Amino acid sequence: MIRYLAYRAALAIPLFLGAALLIFLAGHYAPGDPVQTLLGDHYNPQTAARMRHELGLDRPLAIQFVAYVRDAVTLDFGTSYVNPSWRVGDIVRQTLPISLGLAALAVALAAAAGVGLGLAAAVTSGRAADRLIQVGVLSGLSVPSFVVAAVLVLVFALHWRLLPVAGWGKPQDYVLPVVVLAGAPIAYITRITRSSVAQVLTEDYVRTARSKGLRAPVVLLRHVLRNAALPVVTTVGIAFGNAIVGAFVVEVVFNIPGIARIAVNAILQRDYTVIQTVMLVYTALFTAINLAVDISYAYLNPRVRY
Repeated sequence: MIRYLAYRAALAIPLFLGAALLIFLAGHYAPGDPVQTLLGDHYNPQTAARMRHELGLDRPLAIQFVAYVRDAVTLDFGTSYVNPSWRVGDIVRQTLPISLGLAALAVALAAAAGVGLGLAAAVTSGRAADRLIQVGVLSGLSVPSFVVAAVLVLVFALHWRLLPVAGWGKPQDYVLPVVVLAGAPIAYITRITRSSVAQVLTEDYVRTARSKGLRAPVVLLRHVLRNAALPVVTTVGIAFGNAIVGAFVVEVVFNIPGIARIAVNAILQRDYTVIQTVMLVYTALFTAINLAVDISYAYLNPRVRY
């Protein structure tokens, strides 16, 4: 097991370095001059050349990339081009926990609701409850998150005045953003759970367990759910990634001070250091999520090895 974990962790390193290279090259060849952005109205060729030398932008590209990776490893991401007094590392440390907390709550809600609904749909396959759940799944997969957000704000915030329209800091501020982020993942997890559980229910060992007189909940939890868990775990991992990406819409709509809203503002202002850092952080998150999913495979099924 330890050898397998070390192997998977080692594979993540070149993947991360390759992504870092692409992010670095994208930032380097993107339109616009960061030095001109920094100087603004005070731009002149002499000052620009001096600042370009101070920032290391006049060095060979390979040396710049090595310095970029070295600084990233030490979490030194430099300063914002638009707001030079802001350290990008401080921005990440202040905003990333907000986005991760929001995504974790959404995925926890999606996993609990999706597995429960998927089990119910598989057990009642072909009946009215199953068809009703299938309609809900189709709706969850078809309606974009920004439409769901607008409808929920209109109904629960503006019409019934039960929840705030936007803002951050109070428990009630989490409700609408978490529900919006969890909508599509609930549909995905429900569909995969239903399919996987329905397949396992036809296996011989399930019929054997029933013939021994075990109660239905015991058969479901002990013999069915664990053997149907591998595709569900994969879907939960994908759902976490979707929740992180979906935060780009949710944090803007609900005015949440997370890293996704910072990224949107940086893109609009062409603040390349912030954009590169956010992309690198997201790459690290997706790499970590994939690694966690692979490790969970080995835990759930010891025969899984690569």
